[in-house]
Amino acid sequence: MAKQADAQRVIVEWAEWYGLKEAKTACCPGWLTRRVSRRCSIDRCTARGGGAFDHVWLEHRIGWVLNGQPVALTSACYGISDKEQARFEWWVTEDPRLSIVLGGQGWYGFGSTQVLVWRADVIEAMEPAPESVRALGYQQY
Repeated sequence: MAKQADAQRVIVEWAEWYGLKEAKTACCPGWLTRRVSRRCSIDRCTARGGGAFDHVWLEHRIGWVLNGQPVALTSACYGISDKEQARFEWWVTEDPRLSIVLGGQGWYGFGSTQVLVWRADVIEAMEPAPESVRALGYQQY
């Protein structure tokens, strides 16, 4: 439990370094393509319906906004299958503004790993949350 609490603290510190605020309406990578944060309709959301292709890796997701605009979607998952890897590649092809990186400490605990999807046209480069955010000296946006 202590490791999980530390991991949750780190994801919050990570978001603060980028100037991000949590978005309760975040649902799937399609949400990232919007100008403002609002939930996708159930028939178009790939986490809640609409084919549900992304529901496995988005089970423990957090969306992040910068100045009200969707900018990042993180999740804590228990491993990436070939199917999920192909899906990540599809998202980047579908919308070239999206970037994806895997790795970093998952905040959900129990061996989870972070998946980070973000809008590279808003924040050029991002990294998953490490053990200690402060030690890396991120450039603040």
